[in-house]
This record gives sequence, structure tokens and C-alpha cells, in this order.
Amino acid sequence: MMSRGKSMEFKKNLRYLRKVNRMSQDDLAERLGYKSFTTVQKWEDGTAFPRVSTLSKIADIFHVDVDHLLNLNIRTEQVAVPIVGEVKAGYDLYANEDIYGYEYCDNREYGPGEYFYLKVKGDSMIESRIGPGDIVYVRKQDYLNDKDIGVFLLENNEVTIKRILFSKNGITLRASNPEYPDRRFKPEEVRILGKVLHNKVLFQ
Repeated sequence: MMSRGKSMEFKKNLRYLRKVNRMSQDDLAERLGYKSFTTVQKWEDGTAFPRVSTLSKIADIFHVDVDHLLNLNIRTEQVAVPIVGEVKAGYDLYANEDIYGYEYCDNREYGPGEYFYLKVKGDSMIESRIGPGDIVYVRKQDYLNDKDIGVFLLENNEVTIKRILFSKNGITLRASNPEYPDRRFKPEEVRILGKVLHNKVLFQ
């Protein structure tokens, strides 16, 4: 099933691409083999969604990638990235993996792979300019370089943002706040969920 965020981008992109190409709903329906414009109308008002094969045909007609048609705000060249749950920039907070919103990022920051935002609670990373209420932009990956800031899954489903330090004795997760002590783990006790690429401050 298509997510609400992708459906929102698709219907807006379809309407925009159709209009800038001076194509009516009837014209597009005919190009796609439909007898009536009503199917296109439903796509644009969000009450229906095309099949994957039809999405490919639409992308070909307008010379765009299917991924951009679904995810990219073509009107401003921005990508809608899901905000997934919350994560504490401290310890002992469980992550909720439900998508509860979307934030836009520049298309240049959206390359191959999977990306998501996490909302931050806690102040343990404030010296890295990651504060409570911020959202961090994460590229999903299972590896990091020494001193990278990442998102980690620990025992009991605890999720945290920290800087990683590798040594022959194991892994150290370090805060950017002297009030939080280092925590040391064996490699098998830490699962890397992704690399933090930047953060945004959300003003309420």
C-alpha cells in the first residue's frame, strides 16, 4: 500500500507536470489508454492511485524517474523524507518506528539508499549542535567510520544517537556533553542503524 506522504507528492506532481506540459486530463487519459479523464482526476484529488505499471508510463510521458514522481517535490526540487518515531540523545528511550510526519530536504542530499528523520529528545549531543526537539537526517546503513555520529540499537530495543569510537577492546559510544559518561560495548552488542548526516531545528 502506498504511504500517504508519497500519495500527496504524486498527486501534486502529476497536476504540476500535466499543466506545465499543457496537457489536459483528457489528453493524459488518452495517452494512457483510458476512455475518460475521471481516472486522472481521481489521481489528482487523491482518491485513487495508479498501478506500478501505470506509474512507469506516466514517468515516461513526462521524462522523470518514478522515484522522483513519488518522492520529489518537483515544484521546488525537494524530497519528502519520513520522520520516523523519536530517539533520545541520551539513553533509555525506546524508539517508535511509526511514520508520523514528513520533512523536506534538498534533492542533492537524497542519493541512492534509504533516508529518514528521527526526532531527538535529550541533551547529550548538544556540543555537536543536536538538541532536544531537533530532527536528525539519517542515511540507513550498517557501518560507520571511527568518530562518525550514528543511530544505534542497543539491548532491550534502546535506540540512541552517539559518536562511535572503535578500538581493539570493542566499541565506545560517546556523548557530546561532559555530563554523560562513555558507554562501552562488545561489537555484537551494538547494531548500527544509520549515519547522521545533518540535523534541523524545528520551530513550534
